[in-house]
Amino acid sequence: MKKFEANKHSLNYEKMDTLHKEFLDIYNSVDLNSKDSINSKAMELLEHTKIHFLEEEKLMDRYDYPRSREHKEEHNKVLSELRFFIDKSHSIFGMNILKSYFAEKLPYWFDYHLASMDSDLAAYLKNVNLKSSKKQQEVN
Repeated sequence: MKKFEANKHSLNYEKMDTLHKEFLDIYNSVDLNSKDSINSKAMELLEHTKIHFLEEEKLMDRYDYPRSREHKEEHNKVLSELRFFIDKSHSIFGMNILKSYFAEKLPYWFDYHLASMDSDLAAYLKNVNLKSSKKQQEVN
């Protein structure tokens, strides 16, 4: 499974790092040999991910993140995929597809999304906060 690796997964933005650790904790708690575990952890991950993405999107909106449209579209895409595969998991074939998605696609997507979109968002937020701190110091 996928462990949180600080040198690879840490964005040094506490809120986002916490959400990513929670995502991986849920992801890593699945037993890939159990259909019930796969289904329940996929559902749990879906619920967590909705909240996780909402929190990130609030930050994007609050600080006028210029690439929010693309980032939100990616969030919607992964939520739609996860919902689709969960919905199809009632058949043996559908469960195998969900298992493959869970074991193969999600970890790849997580690393790519974190390294590209989330790292860009975190850098933007840190820059905005730095500028805000400097302005505050100039006022005082």
